[in-house]
Amino acid sequence: MSRKLAFLVTLATAAGGAARAETNWIAAPTAQQMAAVFPEKARAAGVGGGVELVCTSNRSGEMTDCDVLGETPRGYGFGAAARKLAHGMRAEGLRKDTEVRVSMSFPAELARATSHNVKTPRWTALPSVEDMQAAAPKGDAGGPNNIRVTLVCEVQAGGVLTGCVVDREEPAGQGFGPAILALAPKFRVALMSAEGMPTVGGKVRVPVRFDLKPVQQATN
Repeated sequence: MSRKLAFLVTLATAAGGAARAETNWIAAPTAQQMAAVFPEKARAAGVGGGVELVCTSNRSGEMTDCDVLGETPRGYGFGAAARKLAHGMRAEGLRKDTEVRVSMSFPAELARATSHNVKTPRWTALPSVEDMQAAAPKGDAGGPNNIRVTLVCEVQAGGVLTGCVVDREEPAGQGFGPAILALAPKFRVALMSAEGMPTVGGKVRVPVRFDLKPVQQATN
């Protein structure tokens, strides 16, 4: 009896609004750029915030004429900061004069540093079934069936993951941590997370689950 990889990968994602999910950003602010415009009043108070903008795309997909639809909390300057960042954003596949909703979250931790943890990344590339099957350590039917591995990675330009380390491997010592670590270059995230946080310059968790099922070999 051997085993096969029946359930390949589970990634923690969160569904954003329809407009955010459909917008393919090809230029977006980085964590460092957001930290640079973080409102001083909010920085002094240790307060984070969120902004909803409505912008108009030009012929190149760049955001223009952005107005603040909502700002939480009010009075800290997050709306003005979001407008500055939005004018450097560009989306793919938009027609001229398309109205675009842009959500931005300003995590309080960015007031103290230029990096943050990306809570709900949107995955734009994942390892294939063949990649996962090839990476899974070979074992007999008596080995573990449910394996969980979590990587922690830094997000670089283009949503590429670098500097990954194994944060969790259960059970340990079976080779699944190094196997997923070797696949890290095949993961990629969108430039903005589901809640409107920049991903480039932040850190992301990559939770992966293997579910190995015993398979009875046919006999002649």
